[in-house]
Amino acid sequence: MVAAIGCKKIKIVTVPQANKRRQLCRAIPEVTTKITLLVDDDVIWPETLLPWILAPFENSKVGGVGTCQRLLREETTNMWNFLGAIYLERRNFDCGSCTFMDGGLPCLSGRTVAYRTHILQDSDFTYGFTHETWRGCLLNADDDNFITRWMVNKGWNTYIQYHRECEVLTTLESGSRYLRQCQRWARSNWRSNLRSMLLEGSVWIRHPWSSYAVFQTTLTAGAIYDLFMFFSLGLASADSEWSPYWALIMTSLAVFWVFTKISKVSGHYLRYPSDICYVPLQIAFGIFHTFCIKIPAFCTMNETTWGSREGADTDNAYRLQRLPPRTNDARRLSEK
Repeated sequence: MVAAIGCKKIKIVTVPQANKRRQLCRAIPEVTTKITLLVDDDVIWPETLLPWILAPFENSKVGGVGTCQRLLREETTNMWNFLGAIYLERRNFDCGSCTFMDGGLPCLSGRTVAYRTHILQDSDFTYGFTHETWRGCLLNADDDNFITRWMVNKGWNTYIQYHRECEVLTTLESGSRYLRQCQRWARSNWRSNLRSMLLEGSVWIRHPWSSYAVFQTTLTAGAIYDLFMFFSLGLASADSEWSPYWALIMTSLAVFWVFTKISKVSGHYLRYPSDICYVPLQIAFGIFHTFCIKIPAFCTMNETTWGSREGADTDNAYRLQRLPPRTNDARRLSEK
């Protein structure tokens, strides 16, 4: 392939295991430019992307820049294409709004992201990147989350270019593979967000709004709170002076509740008005996600399987490796 392109600047490097952390550590030392771009192989760029993704680096405090992402729409849309599209739409909303409010964001996605090369080539970063642990295991998954947390903890600013000129198109799975993909994302969110909030803590100080609006929602199961909200309001208003207006009160709450569910993805409905028929599906899937994906993901955080791509789990045992127990001598040495 390189020979066919005829460009001497292209170099292909490999590692024994198909693992992104190890692949990055092999390739990053080869980079000679000031900015490094990490790109998935299934994204489509607009011609305007490079100047737009590089622009925020004019601020010397910016260490990483992410992109706006949308799903490549099929000619005939279906429920899976719709669910994937609104997932990315919601993510764009969270990243863009948090960046605007206090400069925070949930995660710089590796679909297309740019970093200052010297940050990634720093020996401390390389050591931390290859020695992250989770519950007594060496963690070789969640690479995007680690790099994002590194930026926060080391004082670097991050930025999302929420513009059409910096918008990449990508693909997601469908059917049961999409559900397994969602479960993998949910497990990754649990591991990373718990570490950010409870172990590292920098995010609370640097990005308080983002901590409230995005990170702490990991600990809450929205559908459960919604059910209790309807139940408690209905119970409180049924036997009171407001009982004649009970139906109106409950209807008003229902309308407000639906509005909160679609507000983040309203941009998608404006672009594709025909998808409004999928609003009930969106709400139903949100409830399903809480009880059948998010809560089970919490109970299985030690799993790192993909299950959504052929051959993706060949080296799964490498993603989470049990570390040997530390001896008393090792503990004493580490304390020194």
